[in-house]
Amino acid sequence: MNRSAAIGTILALGWYLIRVMPQVASLPLDEVSWKAEMAIAVVIFVVTLIADSIRAAIASHGQLGEVDVVDDERDHAAERRGDAWGGHAMHAAAFIALMLLVFEFDPFWAANVLFVGAMLAGLTSILVKFLTYRGSV
Repeated sequence: MNRSAAIGTILALGWYLIRVMPQVASLPLDEVSWKAEMAIAVVIFVVTLIADSIRAAIASHGQLGEVDVVDDERDHAAERRGDAWGGHAMHAAAFIALMLLVFEFDPFWAANVLFVGAMLAGLTSILVKFLTYRGSV
C-alpha cells in the first residue's frame, strides 16, 4: 500500500504542478485555472492507488497463504514513526494555510498549501516508514 500511495502521490502532484505552476508564473492569480486541476489530481491519486493495489494483490495471490506471515514489533514501530512524521508535516501545512487565511491572502495560496502539504506529508510518512523499517532512522 505504501508503494501504491507513493506512486499515486508522485503522479498526481507532478501532474498538478506541471499544469498549474506555469500559469502562476505567467498569468494574474485570478485567471489561474487550479480547481479542476486539483480535483483531477485527486482522481489520479485515487485511481492509481486502487489500480496498483489490485495489481499487487493479483501478483501476490496465494503467496501469503504459503508463507507464515508474522507482524513483528518492527512493523508497528515503522508504522508509528512514519505516521507521526507525516502528521507533523500535515499539521505544519494546515497551520501555514490557516495563517494565509488569517492574513487574507488569496484562497488559492491556502488551498495549494493544504493540497501540496498533504501530498508531501504522505510522501514523508512513506519515506520515514521505509527508512525505519530498513533501520536507517
